[in-house]
Amino acid sequence: MPDNHMPITELQGAKTVPFDKIYLDPNNPRIAPEDPPGYTNPDALFNDELQAPLEAKVRSVYEVTNLEESILTHGWVPIDSIIVWEHPDRPGYYVVVEGNTRTVALRALRGERLERERKKLEKVKKSRFGEEVKVQEETVRRLEEIVEKTSMLRVFPVAATTVEQLQAILPRLLGVRHISHAKEWKPFATNLYILSLYEDLFRKRHGTKTDLRLEDDLVKAVAAMVSLGDTKTRRNIQAASAFSHFKRDFEHRLPEGDSFSDADHYFFELILQNSYPKEQFGFTKDMLKLPSESEEVLFQWAFAKPRNGKEDENDNIFYKAESIRSWHQMSRYDATAGTSFAKQLDVEAPSEAQPIRKVEAEYSMHKTQRTPIDALSALLKALQELKVDTLVSQQEHLEPILEKVAQVVTRYQKMMKAVAE
Repeated sequence: MPDNHMPITELQGAKTVPFDKIYLDPNNPRIAPEDPPGYTNPDALFNDELQAPLEAKVRSVYEVTNLEESILTHGWVPIDSIIVWEHPDRPGYYVVVEGNTRTVALRALRGERLERERKKLEKVKKSRFGEEVKVQEETVRRLEEIVEKTSMLRVFPVAATTVEQLQAILPRLLGVRHISHAKEWKPFATNLYILSLYEDLFRKRHGTKTDLRLEDDLVKAVAAMVSLGDTKTRRNIQAASAFSHFKRDFEHRLPEGDSFSDADHYFFELILQNSYPKEQFGFTKDMLKLPSESEEVLFQWAFAKPRNGKEDENDNIFYKAESIRSWHQMSRYDATAGTSFAKQLDVEAPSEAQPIRKVEAEYSMHKTQRTPIDALSALLKALQELKVDTLVSQQEHLEPILEKVAQVVTRYQKMMKAVAE
């Protein structure tokens, strides 16, 4: 286990290296393939065939196109330098520790984009007026200038001469930059990284044949690496592991055209953060995934119906991750008010669960029943959220209710008018 109190100078002084000797890291948990190669074998680490899929993954995670346009407009200004590690068994080859987006953007500008703009310039010269030719020539000039300025790139190498030293430094270096700093990763990226640190320590202790499990001292060691509390670190590990397992087992069952996104990881974070959902789903502090029956319930309640990317078009029981928090808040209200709103979603009887949007409306009405303005506002909101197809399909039942609502509204209006006169 690494000694996290040992003084380490994480970075060496800046140096200039050939751009074509800089490689994206296939072990970075944010973009890594399912079977990352590790850092020991340089042939696997610097495999050219891995770079294209890694670039595609970076583009799916980060706003590369915006950065490309910024570099093209303003030129290459290395304010936030790329951090690399030179492999001891492959001198002159560097893996990117920090700066994936900048690396991919520069690759695109130096390669595909420059080639495309040069071809466009040739076409413009044949069929366009002088001013358009000048604009296109300026674009090509800017790209060629970027190529010239970045052929040799100023980088900061990590001060590690062995794989073991690198693995000791990375948690502290990336933890400072992305976990507890303004340049924070998004939650799933953070939690994947923390999970990878935990798994690395666990494998060093138990080898690869032992099933991964949570051990308190290893959780504490990872917490020290990334400067987080033990409880939060444990939850982060659990959330990343549980969501990864859930994605793998349920992706093929999603409605056609749907897919899991990193934002869906928030369901698992909220289950772990809120005691009632955590208890209902049986997610204990020693688990790395939800129980199988709870996974099935969560899928049926949150993902079984098309989501279409819009909350107001989502007909699932949980129409957003925050529904988990609402469910917990209802349980607390039930405990003091003697109501049973939360129990309308019963994990033991999942098919009988009411849509939480409906339960939320009833819950809000009950909380605000002594305040006419709040009660009427909640009613109006609930009515506005009714869909046309619902009104049509349930017309026989809804029409009498709406008529009664209209009668009550008319009576109240007459009473208020009479008092005013």
